[in-house]
Amino acid sequence: MSAASTVDLLRAFGGAKLEPDAVAECQSICQTFDLSTSELFIRWQTFLINQHGGDVSIQPTRERLLQVRGLVQQEQERKLSLQRRGPHASQAIKLTRNKERTHYDKTSVEGLLQGMVSGSQRDPLATPQSTKRVGLLKANASVNRNRAVFSPATPSVFAEPSPSAIRFSARTTMGRTEDSLHSELPPLVLASDRPPVAVRDLVDKAVEAEEVSSDESDDADGEKPVAVARGATKRMRYMFEKVGTRTEVVNRRIERMAIETKTEHKIEALANPTYAHQVDVTAVGRILNINLEEGLTATPLTSDSLVLETSRRLGNGRRIPLDVRATPSFSLFPGQIVAVEGKNLKGTEFLVSQFRPLPRLPHPCIGERPDVLSPFNAIVAAGPYTLSDNFEYEPLGVLVDHVLAASPSVVFLLGPFVSEGHPMIRDGLVDMLPEEIFCAKISPHLSRLREGLPPASLVYLIPSADDLCCPYVSFPQPQYSRETLLQMGVPEGIESLDNPAQVSVNGVVFGVSNIDVLFHLVKEEVSRLPALSDRLPRLAWHLVEQRHFYPLSPPPADCAGVLASQDARLRMQTMPDVLITPSQLKPFVRAHDNVVVLNPGLSSRGLAGGTFAKLSMHPQASAELSGMVLGNPQKAYPASFTSVDIVRI
Repeated sequence: MSAASTVDLLRAFGGAKLEPDAVAECQSICQTFDLSTSELFIRWQTFLINQHGGDVSIQPTRERLLQVRGLVQQEQERKLSLQRRGPHASQAIKLTRNKERTHYDKTSVEGLLQGMVSGSQRDPLATPQSTKRVGLLKANASVNRNRAVFSPATPSVFAEPSPSAIRFSARTTMGRTEDSLHSELPPLVLASDRPPVAVRDLVDKAVEAEEVSSDESDDADGEKPVAVARGATKRMRYMFEKVGTRTEVVNRRIERMAIETKTEHKIEALANPTYAHQVDVTAVGRILNINLEEGLTATPLTSDSLVLETSRRLGNGRRIPLDVRATPSFSLFPGQIVAVEGKNLKGTEFLVSQFRPLPRLPHPCIGERPDVLSPFNAIVAAGPYTLSDNFEYEPLGVLVDHVLAASPSVVFLLGPFVSEGHPMIRDGLVDMLPEEIFCAKISPHLSRLREGLPPASLVYLIPSADDLCCPYVSFPQPQYSRETLLQMGVPEGIESLDNPAQVSVNGVVFGVSNIDVLFHLVKEEVSRLPALSDRLPRLAWHLVEQRHFYPLSPPPADCAGVLASQDARLRMQTMPDVLITPSQLKPFVRAHDNVVVLNPGLSSRGLAGGTFAKLSMHPQASAELSGMVLGNPQKAYPASFTSVDIVRI
């Protein structure tokens, strides 16, 4: 084709500054590879996404355009290779072309619709981070929310109800109670003109200032802690942590627990377990899997592969194998902080006689709390909210019906809202951006929810590491920004919380960890006659005992990165009255040691509906009449007044 004119190039590249040598290189690429100016701009945007994180402020210089030339050359070579393979080469070329395009703007929509074969814009093998980045890229043209989401020429994945959607509408288990707590308490009835609940964030700003920012530290080894202001998002960047930062955080956790264990059990001095001891001593350290040290990453923890890692002060950071054959009871996992009692006869192995209980966080009873505990009810649900073969969000619609019928004081909706694990997204069968799906399919349900609830009711969205609508893939995550909520069409009156969240609702402390830590722990835990025999509540109780929302270390390979430098956000600031840990495991609710541990389940499970949880904080008089509280109710805890039902959608 003829060389592209300078005017056409400037029009295609919008406000980009093109030097004369860059213009000449663009013209050469277009002429050599038979590309239009809009097609060249698409290659340039793809280059920005893959090489520079989608930063549209980077200008197209000649050096960068030479790299784009190399990418176009590779694309042409792949097409020629496909043409040599057989008679279906033309269809394969079209599929490959669509999958390689990762972003389109206004100038290329027409060509996209004409060349679309499968409706796919993304490579199904692309990483979740890159898919998420495409959805949030601020290109030259923003999405027009008033236009139709699909063009008539585009094959829509929402065209007609799927077979599973038809079966879902005909289900017979809707409304069935799967599990409950304190069902003997009478139903809670609140006045329609009730005052709004008082919600207070419990993340101490003074504690937050202790966070370590490895990417902003000027120390070469990452050892220097830097105070970071609340709301800074640069610190949330995954894979920017230094090894020194992570080891420093682990050392602090061990030291903090060692000091409190020494005070709690009135121990004169903690011992170094790596030294030989002929008498029983007490030491504090972290459980590790010896198989990981030997490179056997696929081997789970067993009672024969236990290693205790010490802190720098207590044991110079050295590690010692543990012998638990004489230990009557334990429940252990990698990364757990423990207090061991026993002896090291030869200096090569620590013989554990017992694991001492760790000190608990302060947990004031009702009479010792500054906040007045007023009755309220809440609903907790976790995503995904749609069936696995469509994006119609039928379970979310049913959930909203339940919420409007219950008229709760507060609603917690936990992500993912657009899950990166949805089969249709993984297979590249969706031709919408995550924000478009949210705006078209979820926001109408949220608007109906907000309009149908009393003005005093509060609704909170909590992000998830699996959510394509959240730009932060690691844990912990900041709340959705106001800009993101507006972009997704979330109505006014719906707010967002951090993940994990620690909030007080009318004086009742809620801890919410929206990551499937229970599923990760169930594959790593090794136990023998534990004190809490029910396994799933015991896994959730580990979080309370460790004072940490993700105590497992290292996390699984398929899990989002856990930012050790954000330890202040991962630590529990106070003992929760209700701990919410949604998981794909069986939903459950239990009260243990004055704490309610709850897994509300998922709102959608494959091709069927899931579950959600209804909580009621009753007045003290109701609990007294039901015999739940004996003696002085001011000495009781909110768990005694809390009833929970896990309901099938």
